Amino acid sequence: MRRESLPFAPVSVAEPKTDKAVRHRKIGACRVLGELGRGGMALVYRGLHELLQREVAIKELLPEGQRDKEALSRFRREALALAAFRHQNIVTLYDLVEKNDSLFMVMEYVDGPTLHALIKDGPLPPDVAAVIGARIASALDHAHFRRIIHRDLKPANVMLTKSGEVKLMDFGIAKDVGLEALTQQGMAVGTPSYMSPEQVTGAAIDARTDIFSLGVLLYEALSGTRPFVGKTAGEVFARIRDGKFTPLHKVAPGVPAPLARIVKRALAVKPEARFPDAAAMRRELDLFLAHEVRVSHPALLVAFLRYREKLTETEALAHLTQQELGVLDVFSAPKPAKRGQGQWKLAALVAGTVAAGTGLYLSQAQWMPLLEQLTR
Repeated sequence: MRRESLPFAPVSVAEPKTDKAVRHRKIGACRVLGELGRGGMALVYRGLHELLQREVAIKELLPEGQRDKEALSRFRREALALAAFRHQNIVTLYDLVEKNDSLFMVMEYVDGPTLHALIKDGPLPPDVAAVIGARIASALDHAHFRRIIHRDLKPANVMLTKSGEVKLMDFGIAKDVGLEALTQQGMAVGTPSYMSPEQVTGAAIDARTDIFSLGVLLYEALSGTRPFVGKTAGEVFARIRDGKFTPLHKVAPGVPAPLARIVKRALAVKPEARFPDAAAMRRELDLFLAHEVRVSHPALLVAFLRYREKLTETEALAHLTQQELGVLDVFSAPKPAKRGQGQWKLAALVAGTVAAGTGLYLSQAQWMPLLEQLTR
């Protein structure tokens, strides 16, 4: 995972390291199992709360971060922000531990890939991207209600669990609108490609800055490319400020028009032209999904993660009910069939899922390519 050149870079997640000295370390009531990854100022471990027998993620502010007053303030602010939340789509904070002049956040352990990793493997199907976007919008609505603006929304800060949940994390540069900002007025804070026009120009920001960033995230998820790119941060800032990007329908013509319009509105240069709040954007995404998806949203995400080989078939089946098993067929590549058998197999697939009570809906865009492959 590429690290952004930020003073408080996000942590990249990897397989836990098994250094014995690390595994015997104790943080409060937790025993460290291994290292998950590190960023510019922080290190994340996988741990076990020994009394509760629950896996946790332990984020440590490194010594250089302890000496950096701004990094220290951001670490504490992230902890305070997470402590204020009670939302299924925001990673949960369990404890803040101070030990040997070091600070540690004990958090929910999310066993799954980041959205960044999923996009690297290719664009997401529109229904999958819309489900993820709707869940992020719900998390933002919860945060904004508590007067906290994320300000660094990007795919690396979104994770999917193996049970089909979406988790928003890394509130390290979040701003509480009731408190004084950490950075000086006029200083841009965030990751360049995902910043709003207000952020890059140093103007006053409100919750709608996160809506713009969510628009950038959805554009990238649907197309595999970011809307605002350039050789330098200055070029990226100029394009964001002027709203110059290739329309989504040109880079991803398969995206349904209603979903493309949602992304376009979120990417409006002027805040007043965007959705008035995250709840309004979530409602539009939910309305789109109501017409496109006839299966539970977690089941759809589980099936997609299985298709992308981010979880095993056994793990997928463990999270799907008998009525939801048919959703796996939508993502499975059809096997070649003899000519004349295609229509029967397609009918059997549809009839089988309906008979199982899945309520699975195959749109024309989904079943036409399937029919063509089956009838060759």
